[in-house]
Amino acid sequence: MEADLPPPASALMEELVEEVLLRFPPADPSRLVAAALVCRRWRALLAGPGFRRRFRELHRSPPLLGLLCNSPTGARFLPSSAFRPPGLPSTADGLLRGWRALDARHGRVLLRWDPASSSSSGGSCPPLVVWDPITDQRKDLPPLLWAQYPYSWNAAVLCSAGAAGCDHLDCCGGHFLVVVVGTNSKEMFAHVYSSESGAWSEATSARHPNDSVDFAPSALVGNALYFAFQMDGAVLEYDLGTREMAVIRLPPHCFSWQRIALTATNDGHLGFATADRSAIYLWKREASSQGGDAHWAQTRAIEHAKLLPAGALLAFPDVVGFVDSIALIYVRTADGLFTVDLKSSQVTKVSNDTGFSGIFPYMSFHTPALGVLSAGERPSAGA
Repeated sequence: MEADLPPPASALMEELVEEVLLRFPPADPSRLVAAALVCRRWRALLAGPGFRRRFRELHRSPPLLGLLCNSPTGARFLPSSAFRPPGLPSTADGLLRGWRALDARHGRVLLRWDPASSSSSGGSCPPLVVWDPITDQRKDLPPLLWAQYPYSWNAAVLCSAGAAGCDHLDCCGGHFLVVVVGTNSKEMFAHVYSSESGAWSEATSARHPNDSVDFAPSALVGNALYFAFQMDGAVLEYDLGTREMAVIRLPPHCFSWQRIALTATNDGHLGFATADRSAIYLWKREASSQGGDAHWAQTRAIEHAKLLPAGALLAFPDVVGFVDSIALIYVRTADGLFTVDLKSSQVTKVSNDTGFSGIFPYMSFHTPALGVLSAGERPSAGA
């Protein structure tokens, strides 16, 4: 019986190269670009769907590639890695002039056209656009016709597969949903756009909350979306399965003038962060052990006077963003925008600007090997 022969050295070397490339840090996609330029074999490896899938499965949590920050003139992309969206003009300092970010999730960004922030007056623009910053593909959504003009509204974008149907590692090219919630003079309402049907749903409604929805980042927890209200210390809950809405009250001593940043906790609960002059507070909504209603529990207090520079505390600090998967909080201060790493307590200054009205972290895997290949240069497996 003939003994099994060992694989050739070239095959072993390719396996070794792949194992090394798989361990490149996903937050620095420029390293994969450099590797793709080494030779045609490496480009073929990096461009293959098998490598991209293994890369995502190994690292699991998509890296933070940058922030969409709303400024008076439009949404600005602030990179936190070597990634730059190809659709942004190189001279515009990452500015999407005339556009406002509403949400960023599952590799997609939801934008709304705001002509008041643009000097351009020509042409017509869709009210809402879903944008993939990596491929620069944009999907114009059909106009949403209000049954009654809203007093307030907000929106979120997400993968259409639902909480149990997708791991969201490589779904940004698939179908998506856009959920719009708001209030008018009579009620709170919700509409859902499905990219699969290409249409908006009929409105669902619920009792008026006597408050207005805030233009702040939403949170996806399980199969429900959560949006903050502006004044009354409450959160709007929208169940994606039943399409029902409910109002969840915040702890009574979280005053209405304190901005909150909603989040999904690591154990699958709704949470939020807020701040006062002395500390950042983390809260979590927990199920009652007695089988009653869920309740809020404070899980942590971080004294920011020990972390932030002295000049940052000249004005009241605001928590404006929360990246739950990497435990990172964004705090707007008198000295600019800072991040606070909840694991290491490390503070990093992100920007000197204090005029941002919304912070939307953009997280996605980016394996850019195909981007360095010309149309006629794609290598074959045996090249």
